[in-house]
Amino acid sequence: MFTPYAVLLVLFAIVPIGLAFSTSLKPSLANPEGGFANYLFVINDFRFWPAVINISTFLAIYLPSMVIVVASLSLLLDAIKSRWSVPLRLAYLVPASITGAVAILVWYFMLEPKFSPFKGILLELGLTSGSQIFAQTKLVWVFALMAFFTGAGNWIVIQYGSLQSISEDILEAAKIDGANVFQTALQIKLPLIRKYLIYMTILTFAAGLQIFVEPYLLSSSVYPNIARDWSLNQLSYSLAFSGANLGAATALSLMLLLVCVIAALLVIFRTDFFDEARMKED
Repeated sequence: MFTPYAVLLVLFAIVPIGLAFSTSLKPSLANPEGGFANYLFVINDFRFWPAVINISTFLAIYLPSMVIVVASLSLLLDAIKSRWSVPLRLAYLVPASITGAVAILVWYFMLEPKFSPFKGILLELGLTSGSQIFAQTKLVWVFALMAFFTGAGNWIVIQYGSLQSISEDILEAAKIDGANVFQTALQIKLPLIRKYLIYMTILTFAAGLQIFVEPYLLSSSVYPNIARDWSLNQLSYSLAFSGANLGAATALSLMLLLVCVIAALLVIFRTDFFDEARMKED
């Protein structure tokens, strides 16, 4: 049963990583000698550390927002037992269906005071032009907003599904013991879906670390060069296709992979993600 997964793992993970590592050591015009100097070239690039700061700030806003809001709304959705529960679940999926270039256009018109349906609110806040919103100092908030509404809906429905796996006997016992709705949600349901939330955190972190579409499209279409090389993935793209330095671009990609793997392992083992498996072994 494990063989099909092992074959796919080798073909689409291990082999590509091996090829990427080999490519990251190749010479280029910027680094004729190649080797591990490509990794130093990336770190010494003047765009690297600003991109690191941008991504770190973005994750500091995006990651907690996703976990807190998704957990809260999925618990609230699970508490609603009426004919409106199905339409509500479908409503959460609608924003998730708008991605890429479409999402950029949608959010541009929503945040541009001239076209926004929330024009009155924006004007009350003193925002009269898009340049006040799509400014260098505010881009991290704009991208966090776009990424949040693009991904939150799917995760709310997924976490709602995880809540359905909780035994009714447990919930009934909590009710008999006098637990109210909030106590049941915080002390019974939330701990029982803890592993699903950890899994969501790992994938959300990996996706946020590799953000590319939002800054790239905004910078290349709506506001030219406003977010050029804003993220690490954009920098990798520029190194490969503008700087003709595929070795450095691949080196940066592997550095991102390493960060994702280390972060995932820390979260998994710090939170005893596999504690159930160890209990079964014992």
